[in-house]
Formats: sequence, C-alpha cells, structure tokens
Amino acid sequence: MLPTHRSPTDLQVSDPLGVPGAPQETWGAVQAHLEGAGRAGGRLILVTDRQGDRQNAAYAALVVQHGQAVIAAPAFGPRYGRPGAEALAELVHWAQERNWPVRETVLNPSDFVRVLAEPDAEEVGRLIAASNPTDPGIYTTLPKLKPVDEDGWDEA
Repeated sequence: MLPTHRSPTDLQVSDPLGVPGAPQETWGAVQAHLEGAGRAGGRLILVTDRQGDRQNAAYAALVVQHGQAVIAAPAFGPRYGRPGAEALAELVHWAQERNWPVRETVLNPSDFVRVLAEPDAEEVGRLIAASNPTDPGIYTTLPKLKPVDEDGWDEA
C-alpha cells in the first residue's frame, strides 16, 4: 500500500515551545513535550536566519512526527553562546539516537521571528518543503566562541 499524500493543512501545529534566546529552558521544553514520543517516523528540521555563517547562527527547531509539528523557539546555536551551541548539539544527538533525518531550512531575517512566533500549518508546510538534508556533524561539533568578559559583554 502506498502512503497517502498529506497536504500542509493536514498538519497539526502545536504552539511554539520554549523562550527565544533561552537555550536550556527551550531544550528542556522540547524534551518534556516529546517525552514518550515514539522513535519512528520523525524528523528534525533546523530553521535559521543565516546561510553560510554558522558561527553566528541562531536556530529554531521544527520537529515533525506522524502529522504533528512543533516549533521550538529560536534559542539554539552559537548566537546564544556556549549554552546555545551545547543545546543545539544535544538536540541533534537526540534526533540521531532516534534515526531521524536532520534537515535545515533558511528563512529571511524579516520572516524568522514572525513565522516562528505564530506558525500556521501552511507556513510550516513551506518550511518542510524548503528544507534540505544536512550533515548532523556540523551541529554537534562545538565551535570556538569569542571570549566573554566578566560582565558578560563580548570583548571588542
């Protein structure tokens, strides 16, 4: 039996998880939401506003499984310092442990915040369609980050 085609409007899209810019809180929200989720049939799509600039990239996560989609707030990646880079690596490892494909899509900066804050099924369908396969290793290798001074400000 051939699988049936699902249109983007068939997707059930949950409210976004986590807090923008808060990597550990957002990663914890994703883990809590997906606790007990089956291992089969899922995929992880990383959504970023940068192409070719991974050192400064912010990522949100789109998890799709069995016709349901959930977006995690943009809180992953080097833009959010070491905690953001570590949360991104943990998220990708988590997907790999489930044999889920890891994909990436780029949104232009003007749409990045809007689409991720209030996603609808049609926009999520476009994110899925625009995603491309990616090498998970580029997200699990922690980058060298700029040093931060004692007050938490980047050094010039």
